[in-house]
Amino acid sequence: MKAEKSGGLIQPLEERHRDYFQDESRTSGIAESISFPKNEAQVQAIVKTLLEQQQPITVQGSRTGITGGAVPVCGHILNLSKMTKVMGLELDNEGKFSIRVQPGISLAELDQQLYSGRFDRHSWDQNALSALEAFNKADRQFWPPDPSERSASIGGIAANNSRGICAHHYGPAGHHIKRIHVVDMNGRIHSITRGQFVFAQGICPLPGGTIIRVDPANLQPESPNDLMDLYLGSEGMLGVITELTLSLQALPRELWGIVFFFEAPSQAVDFLQAIDQRQKNESDTDIVAIEFMDQTTLECIREYKSETGRLREVPAWDTRLAAAVYMEIHGNHPEEVEALSEWLLETAAECGSDPDTTWAFCGEIEIERLRLFRHAAPEAVNHLIDKARQVDSRIAKLGTDMRLRNGSLSEMLEMYGKDLQARGLKAAIFGHAADKHFHVNILPQDYQQFDEGRALMEDWAKKISAMGGNITAEHGVGKIKKNLFRSIPLPVRLKVIRSLKRQLDPNGLWNPGNMLNSD
Repeated sequence: MKAEKSGGLIQPLEERHRDYFQDESRTSGIAESISFPKNEAQVQAIVKTLLEQQQPITVQGSRTGITGGAVPVCGHILNLSKMTKVMGLELDNEGKFSIRVQPGISLAELDQQLYSGRFDRHSWDQNALSALEAFNKADRQFWPPDPSERSASIGGIAANNSRGICAHHYGPAGHHIKRIHVVDMNGRIHSITRGQFVFAQGICPLPGGTIIRVDPANLQPESPNDLMDLYLGSEGMLGVITELTLSLQALPRELWGIVFFFEAPSQAVDFLQAIDQRQKNESDTDIVAIEFMDQTTLECIREYKSETGRLREVPAWDTRLAAAVYMEIHGNHPEEVEALSEWLLETAAECGSDPDTTWAFCGEIEIERLRLFRHAAPEAVNHLIDKARQVDSRIAKLGTDMRLRNGSLSEMLEMYGKDLQARGLKAAIFGHAADKHFHVNILPQDYQQFDEGRALMEDWAKKISAMGGNITAEHGVGKIKKNLFRSIPLPVRLKVIRSLKRQLDPNGLWNPGNMLNSD
């Protein structure tokens, strides 16, 4: 591999790089070379060198994805984990803050720096320093998206347009991204601001005179017509994001977290349906997170807690309890938050929840204890999958990411339960109840069960698609889930991305093997 133009940044793959063949999907790939750029200029130099040689490029961040999107199938690994700087703050005319970051910074690192207000400012310009002075005097700011995996990189979150536990209220990550920098297939850097490049009658001009086109019939309200929104969620298929400007919000003054436990899943579903039917007022006080966890999930977390010691601050709960509902309330008026909490406590009790088993905390620090409990669900599942892989390395993570727009929670859970029982499979079910978006994590004991689980996921994809749902709502398609689209119509969004892929990357060099049926 020639690397003169990239200043020796391109390294041949060695044994010490083996971990970079994998992500959290527990699948493995292969590559010929790897690089760890520290800034946008280095990314540009690396990309130009590789594309001149027609070398495929797989973009990686912290490799926390569960669909194999960061797993290479050939060529070069462009790992952005060393691009972790905060580039500056911005303050607009309306007094709203935003923060410029490199794509490799993790969600946890971003939160910590926003909390402390301590940034490495040596390269900041005067505008950024002036914004920092105002930032330190303003109310505490935060970035609303809150994916469960705190070590996920911001670039990876953007590439999948991830949704966190508070997406019910705040929406997906893309709603809170103001601007991105993208390096394209020619090694050029584009700055794309929301609203800057919009498709009109299916046509969108790019800087430099490039014109891209999509079928206007595919630019419906459910499919964004803003070019930036098409990059967000494209899983690195159209280029590499090298910088992001994130829109910040003032942290609500009141933060409450509550966990309700139930002896039967049907009681939890009754509670969730009662919440769904409640009358909302015009206040800014609202339930921002509504998370369901079934009994198997609770068992997984309990085992994980006992074996790892990572959840020491999480209280114990009765082993007889069969379901839990995790909730967060955000607001700025204590009396309104208290009133909503009281209503939830009363409603949960009417549905069968024992108040003596309920956990309730308020304040940012205390809520983090509860979030450890909710965020432990995927960690606990991965822990069990790793155990199964020790017996058979062919076993990988099998988790659904399907969202049902219509239909009821009870129907959805009943379908999952019956189908799992019919195939003799065990699964942990948890996720975003308010959005009818459950993650069903199959727990195979051997490779035969793993194979059965894959077939079952394909069946679910057909059923959810026929019901008008989305089979990849949050975690992306990657390499693992693209087979699900072989037996169902391709969603409008993927049709648009496929069209852009043919125009922007006709040789298929960006993240080969991801998302699309044909590589």
